[in-house]
Amino acid sequence: MQNQIRALTLVFMMFAGGVNLASAKENLGSLVDGEKAFLLGEFGEAEKIFDSALEIDPDNYILLKAQANTKIKLKKFIEAEKLLNKILSMPLATGRDILVHTEDGLLEAELVDETVMALDKAIKTDDAFSKFLKKDHEGPVPHYRVFLKKIGKMKIFPKSRTRIEYSGIPAATREKVETLRVDVMKKIISAEQTEPEWEPVVIPAGCFEMGSELGDPDERPVHKVCVSSFKMAKYEVRQNFFQTIMGYNPSQYVGGDMPVDTVSWEGARNYCKKMGLRLPTEAEWEYAIRGGTQGEYYWGDNITGKEANFCDSNCDLNNRESNLTDGFKNSAPVGSFPPNAFGLYDMAGNVSEWVLDWMAINENYYLMGPTKNPQGPRPELDTCSGVDCVGAFSITQKVYRGGAWNQGISSMRSANRKDAHFQLKADGTGFRCAGDLKP
Repeated sequence: MQNQIRALTLVFMMFAGGVNLASAKENLGSLVDGEKAFLLGEFGEAEKIFDSALEIDPDNYILLKAQANTKIKLKKFIEAEKLLNKILSMPLATGRDILVHTEDGLLEAELVDETVMALDKAIKTDDAFSKFLKKDHEGPVPHYRVFLKKIGKMKIFPKSRTRIEYSGIPAATREKVETLRVDVMKKIISAEQTEPEWEPVVIPAGCFEMGSELGDPDERPVHKVCVSSFKMAKYEVRQNFFQTIMGYNPSQYVGGDMPVDTVSWEGARNYCKKMGLRLPTEAEWEYAIRGGTQGEYYWGDNITGKEANFCDSNCDLNNRESNLTDGFKNSAPVGSFPPNAFGLYDMAGNVSEWVLDWMAINENYYLMGPTKNPQGPRPELDTCSGVDCVGAFSITQKVYRGGAWNQGISSMRSANRKDAHFQLKADGTGFRCAGDLKP
């Protein structure tokens, strides 16, 4: 019955003389029709309607977003991502200026409301043709509410016979599209189910001077530490590996080869456990980043932007280094920068990395810890909750190392230490796993 109504509508519009064939097709392939099919769960039909509408109006971001949602329902995630990327490539609207395409011509206006449910007064109840449309127009129908600049008045236009053209996309819409794109990319990663690898590098046994006299008080005193040989992952844990093993992805900046970020210490620990591995101790981590060096940075004293990923001139944060550029606004795919002397990538920058140790608040572990393979304060205390915290109330913070895309250059110093609650999903924080060598 609905197809018959559409066919009769098309014939009527073609011979009424007021609308040409292209406009008739536009009406039949309208956003409203697509939304109706979508709400009825007829996603295949909605896809066809939106495709038809996009042929006429390929840059309409509302149609693009509606089609992306339809593609998601049909599990066509890669196609959905392309549509969302097209929206995100559009300029950001500085206001709500639009052009209104009507049967009477083109009007300059300002969009007030994208959807207003109102009676369509343009439908003539005494018109003979209205009997074919009566069911669709019994109640309120979607309208645009706009302010017409030329006449200085507010007016509403039915969506079914009106098209609006934006000069850009509103900031609020862009944020929603960005969020939707992240969800789509995680679905793509989930569908791929990439088998995780950890690509170990054997770190030779040795001794080094841990800490720095030039850094914060928690980096002192500089003290001798010796570690046994162990294995360390060449790369930070990728999102496709983490999501396959853990079944979720907490990352803000999504991509299969991107490092998992915004992960808690518990999440990092659990992943390594599932892989039959562990987090490195803080001493192992600093020994590994130094790779035999004793300077503030493992690559030397000069920083050009080619060494690691930090908050550079492209970074939106206030701590950015405005005179340097590393090529990435946020996190970068793992392995984007040169490795250190041990062949480990991104030990400095990109994402910070959780280590095994607690950050002792009421004691200086650097002063009191053992020289051989220090495990950090209270290593037997895996987590701190409930009765496990008795006698250890000051131990709630775990250490993370290495700086990140959202931190300044000094955070990438080999001795630099930071801490956060072990359950906190801190921005820009990831990890890599370590393992013991078999005897």
